[in-house]
Amino acid sequence: MKFFLLLTLTLVIISTEQIPEVDGILQLSRRNFQQALDEHPRLLVKFYIDTCGYCQKMKPVFIQLAQRLKEYGFVLGEVNAQESKSLAAKHDAKAYPTLKLFRNGESHDFPNSSDSLEMLFEFALQHSYGPITKLQTQEEIDLFLKRSNIAVLKYVNDEADLSSVSLDHIQVRFGIVENSQLQQGYPHKYTLINKDIEKPIHYNGDIDGLSEFISTKGYPLVFSLNEEEFMKVESDKKPLIGISGQKNGVLHKRLKYIAEQYANSTRFVIIDPQLELCNRRFEYLIKQSQVAQNTIYYYDYETKKTTTTTFNDDSVGSLKKAIDSLIEEVTAPKREAERLAKLIKGDGQVHKLTKENFIEQVFENHRHVFVKFYAPWCGHCQSLAPTFEKLAQELNRDDIVIAEVDHTANQIDDIPIEGYPTLYLFKQEGDTKTRKEYEGDRSFQGMKAFLERNLGKVESGEKKQPEFSEIKNEGTVISLTSENFDHVVLNSKQDVLVKFFAPWCGHCKAMAESYKELAQNLKDNQNVLIAEMDWTTHQTSAVEIKGFPTLIFFKKGQDKPEQIKYQSVRTAEALAKFIEDNNSFVKKEDL
Repeated sequence: MKFFLLLTLTLVIISTEQIPEVDGILQLSRRNFQQALDEHPRLLVKFYIDTCGYCQKMKPVFIQLAQRLKEYGFVLGEVNAQESKSLAAKHDAKAYPTLKLFRNGESHDFPNSSDSLEMLFEFALQHSYGPITKLQTQEEIDLFLKRSNIAVLKYVNDEADLSSVSLDHIQVRFGIVENSQLQQGYPHKYTLINKDIEKPIHYNGDIDGLSEFISTKGYPLVFSLNEEEFMKVESDKKPLIGISGQKNGVLHKRLKYIAEQYANSTRFVIIDPQLELCNRRFEYLIKQSQVAQNTIYYYDYETKKTTTTTFNDDSVGSLKKAIDSLIEEVTAPKREAERLAKLIKGDGQVHKLTKENFIEQVFENHRHVFVKFYAPWCGHCQSLAPTFEKLAQELNRDDIVIAEVDHTANQIDDIPIEGYPTLYLFKQEGDTKTRKEYEGDRSFQGMKAFLERNLGKVESGEKKQPEFSEIKNEGTVISLTSENFDHVVLNSKQDVLVKFFAPWCGHCKAMAESYKELAQNLKDNQNVLIAEMDWTTHQTSAVEIKGFPTLIFFKKGQDKPEQIKYQSVRTAEALAKFIEDNNSFVKKEDL
């Protein structure tokens, strides 16, 4: 009996013996691996072999990483895969070095293609927790905040679910304080802590407004482009102004002042030469190998183009003038294009004009505009209405707008109206508009002849209808680009479900297999197509994308497809049911 007790005690001592360390790295094997998992909630393990040159190169980086992560509650270990083959195989270590992060014993992949201390350190902190973490003590809260660049703490004890908010802000860590004493002693519902914002920011509204609060208040005016901020700019797609300079230095402070003016339209970035990863991210965007000094970069997410200007004087006034000038240079053509797009054109209909839009749509429109000024109670105006509509339909020419103004509700300055109806032709001549009154009979032929005399021969034309094509459903996910989007999605006969995604998005990766399964399951259904678009590479003006993944079902049957957004669980079964419920084709049971 004594022998068995002694044996049991010996086994316990052996099983809990101290794990050997070399240079601060636990030396792990099959014998002590589980003990390490049990003792260390955050364990980063490197699987290596002695003959691997890259493993040797990474060794000093791993030692430095262990020293740096120690204060964040991480422990690092390594396994010689040649000596512990079964352990390496169990954890799917097939190439070397392979890194695995064990969070409370659960394995998570870790980038093994980088020997950058900064990248490994940043990645470890980003993956310290899942999207939402329950916190019980002040010590847990302090460590949670220490490990998180951007965190939101929920102190209010209610039924509000943070799941949807965390999906909108995957770069933010959410902590739920469950300790009732800590809840009662805290005066706010939610608190946001961003390490680049001087003070915590509090929110006491409803859960429905939390996402907007994080978007508008949770980030500094000037980014340094850490990983969380990079994910934010990639999601928002706002244009970027970038300048090389020291984070928290004089130039950074001056940029903050200027950035306030552009807070809603342009994102400002300070690129610190000492921050390797921040430089890499900005270089990736501007497609240049080095960020130059005394240079202002403007990066347009829509066009993927970079425009630059240089400066010698970094005073606030000179810097602001240079930035204003650069932004004006880049955005002026875009604003002009947007202005032109809003202008009415000859498209077969009679356009309604008001006092508010008359100058823009007539005098600032590069097209000729033939305008009828009328009064609703006027019998002659009522008789003219169908003839005027016929004129618009028959002309149907882009450069001649047919329009009308209810003059009793919209008095236009400097345009004499003595009776109803009064018709004026506003003719575009060079950069000016000339006005000529129509005084002939109010017939279709009379008005058409008047326009022909003043504007040249007017050819009637029929609007070209889009040609719709049928695309074969082969049971695969169709890859969309900026070039083929209209053909596949808008101009195909079938309904189309489109997933808009970003390659770096974890939720996009998580649903990838289910999406492929959905496409395969619908292979025999030629009424629907399954497609996806990498929004970081290709874009279309047909949709507005604010987060990833975004799934939109394009339902045919109208002049243009109806867009129905999918907002439920992302499984093949649920998506198939959504398509069945919303498709535009007649079901057999409806016949």
